[in-house]
Amino acid sequence: MQLARATDGLTGSEIESVFADSLYLAFDSDREPADLDVARILSEFVPLSKLMAEQITELRNWAKGRARLATATQEVGGVLRRIAA
Repeated sequence: MQLARATDGLTGSEIESVFADSLYLAFDSDREPADLDVARILSEFVPLSKLMAEQITELRNWAKGRARLATATQEVGGVLRRIAA
């Protein structure tokens, strides 16, 4: 549950990168990886959703009225979320 909260907003490839980086961190210290390694990498990691927030917002604004949604959405707490069909 903590991992799900800690990785909210990350893509699958970003999560994979966090785990790979934590493996390298442990390997450099000649030991097995631990939860603290993952936590350390996560604390330093900047996801694309934050790094490119302005570009993503601009793209979403441009798409309004120009593109059709690929999935159904529902507003939850002021944020549009995809819902399973």
